[in-house]
Amino acid sequence: MNICRSNLIIVFLTMLTSGCATMSAEDCTGADWQTIGFADGSSGRMLGKADRRAKDCAKHGVVMDRNSYDRGRNDGLSRYCVEGTGYQLGERGQNYNGVCANHNEAAFLAAYQKGRELYAFASSASSASNHLATAESRHKKLEAELDKYWNGYRDEGLTTDEHNRIVLELWSEKKYLEEDAIPYWQHAEATLGKALSDYRDKVVANDPSVGSHLRPPSFPGPEAWAGPTEADARAMLQEVFSTLARATGGSD
Repeated sequence: MNICRSNLIIVFLTMLTSGCATMSAEDCTGADWQTIGFADGSSGRMLGKADRRAKDCAKHGVVMDRNSYDRGRNDGLSRYCVEGTGYQLGERGQNYNGVCANHNEAAFLAAYQKGRELYAFASSASSASNHLATAESRHKKLEAELDKYWNGYRDEGLTTDEHNRIVLELWSEKKYLEEDAIPYWQHAEATLGKALSDYRDKVVANDPSVGSHLRPPSFPGPEAWAGPTEADARAMLQEVFSTLARATGGSD
């Protein structure tokens, strides 16, 4: 089978079948099973794909040429089961489905593990940055809400106790973000960013530890905000009194 021609056919078949769950009667009647097998193998598809193709075509009265398909798939797997593919698969955080068991799997898995390591470091650093951005955005929103209440806004239909409870909840969550969540994720972002940089340096230097199941530091998150406490209520009142005292030129 001409490889250049096969590459073009593989691209065409992928475009044709990637969005379809079944093969049509026309697909089955004119099928080049070796080329289809090669395309499936080159894409790392499991044998279940072949079984589904066979069932689809059986419904149209067409018998799949399994021998030709298997020959093509075996050739395709020889192209798929290489270190470069393994590394890319791991780097994208995708799972390995075991299709390379008879095709240089040891080297494939070693490269896959290195890719998974990079994915773990990169995704952890990205996750910390996202958590920090979310916490900072929430803090900004709470500040705006509190400013509205400090400037005299009052929810119609609420009792004084209900109004005060809303203000206390906003203030308590804002304090939690300032003292717990934001510092936590700032530290996580800095630590994981450095860990990612250090890991990349190891990759460049061909450090022998790369691929040995290295993992970034763990940051499961700060303790969740549990709502306002009595201590929060006292602290908020003290802050209000201090603000009023400064505004009137008095002392705390």
